[in-house]
Amino acid sequence: MNVSVMQENLARGLQTVSRAVSSRATLPVLANVLLKTENAGLKLTATNLEIGINCWVPGKVAEEGEITVPAKLLTDLVASLPNQRIDLVLSPKDRTLKLTCGNNRSSIKGSTPRSSR
Repeated sequence: MNVSVMQENLARGLQTVSRAVSSRATLPVLANVLLKTENAGLKLTATNLEIGINCWVPGKVAEEGEITVPAKLLTDLVASLPNQRIDLVLSPKDRTLKLTCGNNRSSIKGSTPRSSR
């Protein structure tokens, strides 16, 4: 995955899907959000097994891919970044999502959804 999105759009999308993230998940993956490149942007998906929320964030997709990462961690990180373009690059070998926004660089370990293993 290699996609560029605006911080404002990604933060809004994460706020939306975070409503479905379980705070006391019996399954660890329910505390995650799925990021998947689709059409001309990024599709965010979260569920607590009772409801599921999808949100599309417009962006420039250079390479297809998908990963799940901890929702709260990603939401807090994106909210702390400046209102600039965020580049999200997935390293499939070690399942690490690398975020770059201006001078800020971060890496988040994630897990690959079962459908793409």
